[in-house]
Amino acid sequence: MNATVPSEVTTGEVKARALKGMVVLAARTVASQGLRVVSALALSRLLFPADYGLYGIVAYVASLGVFLGDLGLSAALVHQAREPTADETFTLFWCHQAFTALIVAAVCLSAPWLIEGYALGAQALPMTWVMAMGLFLSSLRVIPLMALERKLAFPAIARAELVENVAQVASTIGLAALGVGAWALVGGGLVRGVVGWVIIMKASPWRPRGRFRPELLRGLFAYGLAIQLPPLVGALVAGWVPLMVGRVLGKEAVGLVNWAWALSSTPMMLSVVLNRVAFPAYCRLQDDPEGFAEYLSTSLRRLSAALLVVIPVAVLALPVLVPVFFGQRWVAAIPLAQWFSLECVLLTLTGLLATTQNAAGRPWQRLAVVMGAGVVKWGLGTWAIHRHGLASVGPVSLLVALGEVAVTTWLVTRLNPALRGLVSRVMEPLLTVGLLMAVATLAAAWWMPDAVLARTLVGCGLFILLVLGRELLPGTRSLVRELRDIRDFIRARRAASAAPVSPGA
Repeated sequence: MNATVPSEVTTGEVKARALKGMVVLAARTVASQGLRVVSALALSRLLFPADYGLYGIVAYVASLGVFLGDLGLSAALVHQAREPTADETFTLFWCHQAFTALIVAAVCLSAPWLIEGYALGAQALPMTWVMAMGLFLSSLRVIPLMALERKLAFPAIARAELVENVAQVASTIGLAALGVGAWALVGGGLVRGVVGWVIIMKASPWRPRGRFRPELLRGLFAYGLAIQLPPLVGALVAGWVPLMVGRVLGKEAVGLVNWAWALSSTPMMLSVVLNRVAFPAYCRLQDDPEGFAEYLSTSLRRLSAALLVVIPVAVLALPVLVPVFFGQRWVAAIPLAQWFSLECVLLTLTGLLATTQNAAGRPWQRLAVVMGAGVVKWGLGTWAIHRHGLASVGPVSLLVALGEVAVTTWLVTRLNPALRGLVSRVMEPLLTVGLLMAVATLAAAWWMPDAVLARTLVGCGLFILLVLGRELLPGTRSLVRELRDIRDFIRARRAASAAPVSPGA
């Protein structure tokens, strides 16, 4: 559910509005990440891998209902140029509730078989039922949130999301301190849902008024289904961890994987912000191929430059940071967190490219890519965990993500002649910086095999030197120059916002 802007606005206005929304949501994301750090530090001392594993398996089943209960109909309303009518929003609102009710019933009925098949214990059954009922907290806010986004009311949205994050962190930590185990994660999610729904409803101008007209769904269903199927298939692909890893290696292994992913997925929060703002902007830029290509290319360049400098250093530092901040019980998750951090760089870029495909009216291309990646991940991944165990989860995920970003980039270049050469511009930094990181890691491990802190410092220092040396190679895209451009852009924005407004303005 993303906002659109009026079709008569210029390319410059679209970019300006998108930038303003991005800044507001990014500020909210930074604050949310601070809360996330507090939560992770506290919960890592209060909960165990088995708690995260139990919650992860149950939450996966319930989370599928978020995708199944949507079917992309609200995204189809966003894609259309005109404002939705009262009958359209009223019809979609009740369709969401009906779909969600069906999903809740299906999850509750199938829960006993899930619990028995994975030997999750007695508390898993009521946990599944409670989380399934919580799906209504998501469905009830879909249309009110869409109305806010169409008005570009990002400050109101950011405030609501920040408050619900605070409520979730406080309630989860409080429940975990009481010793309720995995139920703390469930309770925190429900508190977040209730608080967020109340605030969004108060802030949104939309109310359920109108007439239910099922014939309005016909024109929205084809596009909406194409938009929603890729994330649904992506969720099924992600089921490889709770379903297959849980089946073969047990719920504690799932807990380690989920904890490592939660620690590593900070770049994905940035991706959510970018995609949320990029979709309506890209929709409006379809009639300006040159402007569209320049906006996308600039976004990809700056995003990859920032991630490729920061994330590898964080990856190299994890063996020192995890035991100090989170405790020895999570040391086994360090290799997973390192692989997942690198994967998140690729997924963040893929998310921006996938948004481009959807905005250009090519959601079926995205679906084909996601299905292909899913087949590879389930096939190769299942073989790998049977043969190599938990250590294979990270490398398989990274390999699949690398193939996905390459194929998606190639497909995006076919949308617009001005995007020719985008594949090399995206893939070259990923491959060269990845190679330099591998060299730094292996060299530090060979030089300092037993001293963890010294190995980390040597690896980080060597990586930075190699990246600086890469700047001198012909045919490579300068990361330092991109970082300077980002700095100059931020300074220019600050200067513009601080400049006094003339009386005649």
